[in-house]
Amino acid sequence: MKKNMLKKLFIFGAIILLGCKKTNDFLPVYDVPDEFKPIVASFIEAAAARGHALHINNLIIRYDSTLKLPYCAKSNIISAQNDVQKTISISSNTQCWENSVQFETLVFHEMGHCILGRDHDTGKLPNGTPKSIMYPNDISLYSPCDYVLGDSCNLLYRRAYYLDELFDPSTPVPNWGK
Repeated sequence: MKKNMLKKLFIFGAIILLGCKKTNDFLPVYDVPDEFKPIVASFIEAAAARGHALHINNLIIRYDSTLKLPYCAKSNIISAQNDVQKTISISSNTQCWENSVQFETLVFHEMGHCILGRDHDTGKLPNGTPKSIMYPNDISLYSPCDYVLGDSCNLLYRRAYYLDELFDPSTPVPNWGK
């Protein structure tokens, strides 16, 4: 009786284990409008310059007129895994950014979520500026001056640090951030 019960239990367990094989039929889609392609290429180049080889074949970027200020963009997922479609929605409201650098920062921030798996980082540098490009709702981190009145408002020199930190959160504090 015990042997018969063990035999049935073994067969039942084998059926469960073999029958529950996970199949992944996910086929990624890459659909990036032309105006975003240089930004995606720049993201891949920035990663490569920092020792990270990225191949992005799973990304949809689209404009979304339903996004309302202060939300200028959103990613559907925070994950570096490639087992679900990754979609970035960008507001069609151009008041969200003042220049191409801020537009790049916005897209890089969202790619940080869905390509790198980075969540928001609300940390600050010792001088009070955001520690990361993953800081929420601030795309002026390394923005140029809108009206050139001198170099005091030109923050482009910060771009290298913010990209270093995007791909390596342990990047040391730069001199300007102390």
